[in-house]
Amino acid sequence: MALNRSIVWIDAGGRTQITLLRTSSGGATIETDILALMNADWINEWEGTLNINASPAPSTSAYPSVLQQATLVFLCADGTSARLDIPAPMLSIFLADGVTVDPSAITTLIADCTGNLLSPSLSPVVSYQSGILVKRP
Repeated sequence: MALNRSIVWIDAGGRTQITLLRTSSGGATIETDILALMNADWINEWEGTLNINASPAPSTSAYPSVLQQATLVFLCADGTSARLDIPAPMLSIFLADGVTVDPSAITTLIADCTGNLLSPSLSPVVSYQSGILVKRP
């Protein structure tokens, strides 16, 4: 059995980075070892069984790269925001400009995020605010 452990690190400037550890028996000890060798600290971590899609079938449509993403912003109960990124988004979720997310095209996702998705302050989403196409270098 293989396990994936994801760790989100935070630095003194508030910047974050994620590390993925794939192990046979769990990554807690490795995480502790890494922590002893860095100036950053962990902010979130999770671990679970590795699930493998034996036959992935990505599309080559308009935004095929995972470096292109639709970044969605939601308002949370305490006034903070939660962000959700959709890598390699389908062109059909955008308005005619190809940049602005059309909320009517993502109604199921918005409904599933409302009351469930949390901001960094752990406040639940109450409404969708906006979404745009972001291209990472």
